[in-house]
Amino acid sequence: MASFFDRFVHPRIARVATAGAVLWAGSFLVAVAGLGVRGGQPNTAATLFFLSGVVGLVGMVVLAVCGLYLLGIRLRQTVGA
Repeated sequence: MASFFDRFVHPRIARVATAGAVLWAGSFLVAVAGLGVRGGQPNTAATLFFLSGVVGLVGMVVLAVCGLYLLGIRLRQTVGA
């Protein structure tokens, strides 16, 4: 049975890009958790905000790498190498 990702030209890249998007979106949830504990535990909130930034950055880097990889494939096809 075909999965959702099999309809894409590069299913593995689609899976990795989806993981990057999930990391990026998950960073917002970590930031919301930081807002939730901000009043009672400021040190924990600061740690959660920092982790939110790190997780979001990792997600964006994964997305950028996938985009650059696909761009490289497209340029290689266009040049005819």
